[in-house]
Amino acid sequence: MRSLAMSLLLLWGLAAPATAQSYQGCNAAETRIIDQSLRSAKDLTLKAAAAVGDTPDYHRWFGTYSQANAEEVRANLKAIVTAIRGGGVTAHCEEIAEDGCSAGEYAWVYADEPYLMHLCPAFFDLPVLERLQPGSRRSENGTREGTLVHEISHFLRVARTDDHCYSRSVCQQMAREDAVRTIDNADSYQYFTEDVTYFARQPLTNKPPPAPRADR
Repeated sequence: MRSLAMSLLLLWGLAAPATAQSYQGCNAAETRIIDQSLRSAKDLTLKAAAAVGDTPDYHRWFGTYSQANAEEVRANLKAIVTAIRGGGVTAHCEEIAEDGCSAGEYAWVYADEPYLMHLCPAFFDLPVLERLQPGSRRSENGTREGTLVHEISHFLRVARTDDHCYSRSVCQQMAREDAVRTIDNADSYQYFTEDVTYFARQPLTNKPPPAPRADR
């Protein structure tokens, strides 16, 4: 634990905690959930940035290791942390509507509109990562923290990611075939962050893939 704490301090320094985020159209309960999820996503992503290296987890989600690629992955993860820590995230709670959320959609962003996230009703039904049980039906839908990591990575000011693949099985296959595209893929950052934090203590066998996410 001591060595991990030292690594995190060296990686990030003694920066101040995140300031308050902004919430639009969200009730008190939704605001509390988003705030907790953002704080957790920040902490998990910071740990993930410290864990980037020539490891099985890195190979699983980002393909063949190289120092240049690893530095890009680490920088992108740190950029996600910076976006949350800066307190500039705006969460807009949307309704299911023709010009809003579709059924089953969790969230969306427009990459050139930092750091506005549109969160759908289904987002609030997602479990938090620490309550995810590998192998359960509920775990197939992903997590709140993972969804936030995914969405924030899309912003042009963060990692400029795209959606080249969805689901763990498809994204693992892409990592084996095209490391460049995986570094540009939002779900890869979500899965890597989950695997090197919470799932580092869980068996990887029979871990179900999150359901496909509809992004815009």
